[in-house]
Amino acid sequence: MNEQLNLLQDSISNFRVVFLKYKNGIGVISEREIEPLALFFEQNEWKTVAFCRLRHETRTFLMTRIYSLDATEKEFAPNQFSLEDYFRNNFPQ
Repeated sequence: MNEQLNLLQDSISNFRVVFLKYKNGIGVISEREIEPLALFFEQNEWKTVAFCRLRHETRTFLMTRIYSLDATEKEFAPNQFSLEDYFRNNFPQ
């Protein structure tokens, strides 16, 4: 897990696309490229917010559902992503 967290943090800092295999809630594995934007720890679980190139939207990925994770040499445009704004807009109180 630490290796995955380090890879994601490096990708966030350097605006690098990550390739992952992700298992959904019913166990189906999909392959996708993501643009990682933030990491956070909530309810005893690490999660990453990323723009999913497969679904063309920003999503939250549970680290426990990541089957495999690989860095790529692809870059994405730097942005002004705010985790606080993401929570406010997607999980209103």
